Amino acid sequence: MADKQTQQWLKKNVSLYRRMPEELRVDLLEMIPAFIRQVKWEGKSGQDITEEMKVCIAAEACIPVLRLKDGLKIYRKLTRVEVFPKDLSPIDMPGAAGCATDSVVKLGWYWAEVGMNDGQDGYNLVVHEFAHVIDFASLDGKADGVPPFDSYSESREWEKFVAQNFEDFQRETGKDNESVSDYGSSNEAEFFACATESFYERGERFKQEWPEIYDRLKDFYGVEPLLWRDDPVKPITVEEEVEVEPEEEKPEPTPTVPDAGTQKESPLLEVKVDERGLGNITEYHENGKRAGHWELRDHVCEGPWRRWNSKGEQIEEGWCRKGVRDGKYQLNHPNGNKRAEGVYRNDLRDGVWKLFRENSELKQENHYQQGELLRWEVWQTKDKSKKYGAWD
Repeated sequence: MADKQTQQWLKKNVSLYRRMPEELRVDLLEMIPAFIRQVKWEGKSGQDITEEMKVCIAAEACIPVLRLKDGLKIYRKLTRVEVFPKDLSPIDMPGAAGCATDSVVKLGWYWAEVGMNDGQDGYNLVVHEFAHVIDFASLDGKADGVPPFDSYSESREWEKFVAQNFEDFQRETGKDNESVSDYGSSNEAEFFACATESFYERGERFKQEWPEIYDRLKDFYGVEPLLWRDDPVKPITVEEEVEVEPEEEKPEPTPTVPDAGTQKESPLLEVKVDERGLGNITEYHENGKRAGHWELRDHVCEGPWRRWNSKGEQIEEGWCRKGVRDGKYQLNHPNGNKRAEGVYRNDLRDGVWKLFRENSELKQENHYQQGELLRWEVWQTKDKSKKYGAWD
């Protein structure tokens, strides 16, 4: 039996552990120490890694392989887990919350903690990235949405299943489906990882919207999360909600600007910049619809910028001055209603920021001063709210 400290850490931090049945907990507790010993842990960008962090990350990494025949052997090529404070390297992977290969997993601890704290919202960075590792463990060694099977015929059958359902999912992206992130439409590998997240966290809704995908994942992973109990602990997300945004909707107002005087065109990128650095950049989705548009002056972003989803619906808009966010900002829900609005001053949130529910009801007000969150107010209903932080 695992020590009491390990169980206390998991009950405190990992919602999926709190939700899963007791027989799965017992097996998970036995697997965690082996996983921790198997990999090398490295803190990056000044991040210290505590034993509590290792236990929580290991728990969520082990959940997808808990009932697989090979168990931890699925991760036999995995050698290292790197943990960053929030986003990954600003040089190699600016704005990314995590990434994975067959041998290395990189995690932003802020986003990992957000994901493990709420086990029913469909967002779980650790499960997502380790689903990629499982994908890499297949016979061809590629992350292509086809996880490992014992036979070639099983792999071929899954390939057909992925091809059909990925195409269906792409067609439905941006509609009323709520169980799987639209980011899963990027490619087959992200489709598998996003579906795995939702399988564990949004089981009931996922089953309703994508029954065939749910059943396939149930057979593969050997568990049925929709039968797991609701989390008895309410997620502590009041302050974190200020920062959490869907992967494909994160602000990206400062794209890489080509050399002055160049003009390049491709199916996915159109750059029009004169020798003075005046012009604009337009990005496109693979279906030809605009993905983003930025105005430039002196080779940096200056003026309004906008982003759209693959359906052509605007999801984000803001303003840049001298290459940084400065001015009004708005983020929209997938249904088109406003999700967040506020003002940036020199790339820092400033003043009052408002968060809205999908039905346009006010959800939260956050008061910033030069990027520092001073106080916030959360509405449970239209007439009932609770205040946090420093109020006069």
